Amino acid sequence: MRLPSWALGVWVIIAVLIGAGGSYFGYTQTRERTREVNEITPLSAGVDWLETFDLLTGRKEPELPDKVLENEPPVLIPTQQPTLTPTTEPSTPTDSATPVPVETEAVTPEPTAVVENTDSGWTDPRRVNILLLGIDQRQGETGPFRTDTMMVLSLKPANNSGVMLSIPRDIYLTYPRGLGEGKINNANVVGEVNQYPGGGPAFAKLAVETLLGIRIHYYVLVNFDSFITVVNAVGDVEVCPPTEIDDPDYPDGSYGYKAVYFPAGCQDLNAEHLLEYARTRATEGGDIDRANRQQEVILGIREKVLSVGGATALLDQAPTIWDSIQANIRTDSTFQDIINLALLAQNIPSENIRNETIGYDRVLIRKGPNDEDILLPIQGSISELVAELFN
Repeated sequence: MRLPSWALGVWVIIAVLIGAGGSYFGYTQTRERTREVNEITPLSAGVDWLETFDLLTGRKEPELPDKVLENEPPVLIPTQQPTLTPTTEPSTPTDSATPVPVETEAVTPEPTAVVENTDSGWTDPRRVNILLLGIDQRQGETGPFRTDTMMVLSLKPANNSGVMLSIPRDIYLTYPRGLGEGKINNANVVGEVNQYPGGGPAFAKLAVETLLGIRIHYYVLVNFDSFITVVNAVGDVEVCPPTEIDDPDYPDGSYGYKAVYFPAGCQDLNAEHLLEYARTRATEGGDIDRANRQQEVILGIREKVLSVGGATALLDQAPTIWDSIQANIRTDSTFQDIINLALLAQNIPSENIRNETIGYDRVLIRKGPNDEDILLPIQGSISELVAELFN
């Protein structure tokens, strides 16, 4: 079965699944659960699971996270444009419209006062940026894999708000560290092949920092198995396509195709059809439309979980969910921080979450070295959007 080229399961992993896992351990304060916690394989090396349990159960007071405590504004990184000779297409802007890459102005540092949030346990008020990665993988394949869609989830505890920014997979850029040029969705592969410290996800994080000019504090990489697990746990999710979607060439997971169809209007979809809805590109806007649908689905899952009582409502299914998370997640964050961020994300009102996509108005449609379709970033326009969203 073909894995998705998007980061759909990631919001669920951060905002729901791991929150449910954390609630599972936090609300079950017995010696038996302590034993089970210590038997769990850690997400990353060096995690003290007994200490984490003590923190979750209140035996110890949590310390301030140390990964985002630098009292400084976002680091703005100028992006070098790829050295390509663009081809002219009738429906796209001319080459003379391409602005010189610019660096947005530094902004006032985030407030340093501690925000007490007893619901989440996250006490630093400053913005936290998380890169959500979904790998394009088939069963039995070992990788490395492309991340066909990247999404930045940004949480700002100081005003209890969030941002979701999708990055089209075909954006073409100069890779950091002199590792050539290519599409941003191939950065994970480049990092793995070149043995970049931290692997492909760490290099993909650096590539996104280079494109957007902001600091990315964490990455979370998943495949879609966790998505299926969670949707089955929470039940059908409502989506509202503005127009009908008729895709006769949807990949069936066995290197073949099948037809999928969604009428216009609001409808409840089960896990399989929700996955198809988020993955299809059979609309006029192609990948940009797909990125918007992915955000719609992520927010829809979040709303469904909240409507049934939040992450704690999934306690009875927490062992199944946790098993899926362990097998299908890779992150450079600690278990404790992920739980705290999950609960923080859950507590942000829907009206305080802004979702955006780098659209066709901020790129130039061109042909790459192998005659493939690429999107050259208009850096000034992207920097303007980033300043609006993150500053």
